[in-house]
Amino acid sequence: MLRVLTRCDPPPSVSAVDTASYLRSIKDDAATMLAIGRLTPLDTSVPSCPEWTLHDLLVHTGIVHRHKTEVVRGGWLDDSPPEADGPEGRDVLEWFEEGVEEMLAVFGSADLTQPSWTWCGHDHSSAWWVRRMAHETAIHRADAELTVGRPPTLDAELALDGVDEILDEMMIGGPSWGNVTEGDRTVVLMAGGRRWSLRTATFVGTSPNTGTEYALETLVHDATTTAHATITTAPGELDLWLWGRGDLPAGAVVGDTALAGHVRRLAAEATQ
Repeated sequence: MLRVLTRCDPPPSVSAVDTASYLRSIKDDAATMLAIGRLTPLDTSVPSCPEWTLHDLLVHTGIVHRHKTEVVRGGWLDDSPPEADGPEGRDVLEWFEEGVEEMLAVFGSADLTQPSWTWCGHDHSSAWWVRRMAHETAIHRADAELTVGRPPTLDAELALDGVDEILDEMMIGGPSWGNVTEGDRTVVLMAGGRRWSLRTATFVGTSPNTGTEYALETLVHDATTTAHATITTAPGELDLWLWGRGDLPAGAVVGDTALAGHVRRLAAEATQ
């Protein structure tokens, strides 16, 4: 949670995905979640989020949608608005669908160049939330599909953007009030013609807000041409693996398999 709330130091990746594609992805993925919800008992357990039922998954996603809609619509700049209300006795599918429609309407009509509160240090634009909600909805659509035993897939372009997002917004480096010390192990991720070279590192610092001292393992971008571990797979498989929604195929890891497992553990910590 530390990385999520207080990052980011590395320069932002330039997304190859445009706003219209993000909005279309949100619409399609939400529709899939609704279709599954209409055909599946809502008390069915979600295997990728074992503490949740399908009802819980829909409520969580719907609350996140409404909250980020308010961030963009309400012009929140210095702080986050209060958490949105849940369905409160309403039909959860109807409530979820209304929230999606409202979010798409607000995102589709807003000036996304306007400043907005975000939890990222290098991008405080409303557009940042459109991207975030596209990936949020895609991953929870995958959760819904896993609930009914359907292997999820991701659009390759969106998945590559998703790898950029989880690395740069959640996993790389640490808050500006601490220090990052590079380690001696390197790992390369490869998918869809893209390459991410990473090095293990340690973040140490004391939060100026709470006084809590942190000493965390992290990663940094690295220019290495060799690696102790190389992970090569399809874009969707890589993005889903980082989010803990799928395993890597056999043979995807060459070299130090323990280091690959370390990357996955860091992703789990950063996104919990």
